[in-house]
Amino acid sequence: MKRFFAGLALLAIVLGLVSCTTPAARPRADLLILVSIDGFRWDYLQHYAAPVLQGLATGGVHATRLTPSFPSKTFPNHYTLVTGLYPAHHGIVGNWFYDPASGETFGMSKPASNSDERWWTGGEPVWITAEKQGVRSACFFWPGSETTHDGIRPSFFKPFDKKLKAVERVDGLLAWLALPPAQRPRLATLYFDVVDDMGHRHGPVAPETGAAVQEVDEAIARLLAGLGRLGLRERTDLVIVSDHGMSEQGPDRVIFLEDLMNVPQVLVDSTGPVGGVRPKPGTVTAAELAAQIRAKAPPQLHVWLRDETPERFHFRGNLRIPDVVLLCEDHWNIESKVGWPKRVLTYSKGNHGWDPATPNMGALFVAHGPSFRKKTGLPEVENIHVYNLLCAALGLKPAPNDGDDRLVRAALAK
Repeated sequence: MKRFFAGLALLAIVLGLVSCTTPAARPRADLLILVSIDGFRWDYLQHYAAPVLQGLATGGVHATRLTPSFPSKTFPNHYTLVTGLYPAHHGIVGNWFYDPASGETFGMSKPASNSDERWWTGGEPVWITAEKQGVRSACFFWPGSETTHDGIRPSFFKPFDKKLKAVERVDGLLAWLALPPAQRPRLATLYFDVVDDMGHRHGPVAPETGAAVQEVDEAIARLLAGLGRLGLRERTDLVIVSDHGMSEQGPDRVIFLEDLMNVPQVLVDSTGPVGGVRPKPGTVTAAELAAQIRAKAPPQLHVWLRDETPERFHFRGNLRIPDVVLLCEDHWNIESKVGWPKRVLTYSKGNHGWDPATPNMGALFVAHGPSFRKKTGLPEVENIHVYNLLCAALGLKPAPNDGDDRLVRAALAK
């Protein structure tokens, strides 16, 4: 409780410093910080004590729900947020996926996947857009930030280190921002994963997840206080997002691959809320495989050929997408029986990846600072529009993307 009221007191200080005048031409701020709180469900602001985030949401622009792209996984949506492209168009179609062109598998926890430019060339992230137009950028973690794009990389970046606590990440970014103005970045990213970790481990409605929300809220307070010490608080735009929400799951709601198909005949791309399989050469066609699975699938499982997935998913045309896409209903997962007796003992209580329209998959969107409107609530917003907003706030010309200017018009101050 003491920490809660201390957060309120700090919030009153850092939000009370509002500039009375802003220039008519953009950019209106000297700095834009894009913050991701991985796995922060849209309604956590109502369920958990987060006074700093709640104050930023109330005082700035707050979308009721940020809708992720399909699949509602971490890497695809983080890259969508900074490119404005659907996963099928930027090529990061999952946290793990097979690439037929190279015969290799991308993996979110594989260092080579994060640093190899080949995987990331399908989109231009905002820090590359910035660097191309003479704006220094800094990435204190973000999927795709550890590689070059056409020989260009952010002026400052740090390879992902999960061991760094939230406050250490804040202090690392503040060290970059303390550089002389000529060296200091004007665009920065910052990433927190503790809320996602606790949501997976304990479920979205758990004291541990609430404590993780509070930890990040205090880290944001630390960031704001640090910006104040550097004389940057009044001239900083904050865009705070998450990649997806979180839903409860359990080992009692599992569909096994082995009950649906002849597994030795297929290559399994992924399992979980959304999965995918490909027939091995010389076995069956993709259409035959899909028909076999449909004949045995329970009602909780949807089965599509790659180019027959629902149009609203925008998940067709890329060969990195499995030949047969498997999507479970909320709370359900598709798994393999291989190693199941051991895995079931530590099965996660929360997960994501389901249909983005599922209420629990909704994410967070907050924008606060001199470039943005005050006390403005927005309805549901698709995350493909965030990139254009970032570019507009920075005065950049965006690269071609799937978004439009609806969020720019709704969120930017006139």
